Amino acid sequence: MDTTAFVRQLGSNSRVVRENALEKLHKFLLSKPSKKAKQLQFNKLWKGLYFAMWFSDRPRPQQRLANELGELHLLYFDEKDNANTTEELSLNDQAFIKFSRAFWKIMCLEWLQIDCYRIDKYLLLMRRVLFNQLKYLQSRKWDEKLVDVYLDKVMKKIPLSGSPKVYNGIPLHIIDILLDEWQRLFESESNEGDMEALISGTPLQSFIQIFRALVEDLNISKVLRNKIKEDLFQDERLGQWGVPVMVKEVEEEEEDAEVEEWHGF
Repeated sequence: MDTTAFVRQLGSNSRVVRENALEKLHKFLLSKPSKKAKQLQFNKLWKGLYFAMWFSDRPRPQQRLANELGELHLLYFDEKDNANTTEELSLNDQAFIKFSRAFWKIMCLEWLQIDCYRIDKYLLLMRRVLFNQLKYLQSRKWDEKLVDVYLDKVMKKIPLSGSPKVYNGIPLHIIDILLDEWQRLFESESNEGDMEALISGTPLQSFIQIFRALVEDLNISKVLRNKIKEDLFQDERLGQWGVPVMVKEVEEEEEDAEVEEWHGF
């Protein structure tokens, strides 16, 4: 696959050219050798897809491409995997994890290269990717082993690691969109049942726990910790969905820690 020509085709304003490139990409991703590839190969692939978005200049093609790239995660879904009773992840799940890791890794590596004229389309891409990653987990019926691996090897390892190597813009955007995209998972079902009941069967609590850990770590950027407390934890939807955040306890612990560190002038 000629990477340079391929990514330009994906970012083309021509629908025919873009659809032909997507068809080739679908076939490539669904091939067994591709699924078994090392993490480095997935990273290289997402580096190319990152530039496909870079070359997409007009608003509507940008929106379509963001949707199409996000939906690539769903290619790995196979209903047969839901009948898997082994403790090992299926080949599809393994590929999904590597594909997901690669996206966030490339975004973290390239973040500072994104100028003010391109930032909006990458923020949209992150929104579409996060939704489709969650959609894949939902399609897999929130398989406990898969969710744990996704949280440990993808979210906690890269965008929500709290590492100074991850620029704040990425986790701050995740904070802004997480509950919106989680709610969107149930748009088609919300008229059939109570949203709290629908969400109670999901691992949202496990996701929120990542943010609790970040707030409690005083080595993490104060900007990030305040954003979590003031925007995510104060979002009234968490209360409506029955998801506790224990903000007061966290704030008190932080204040105590700051007092202990005070040594005077």
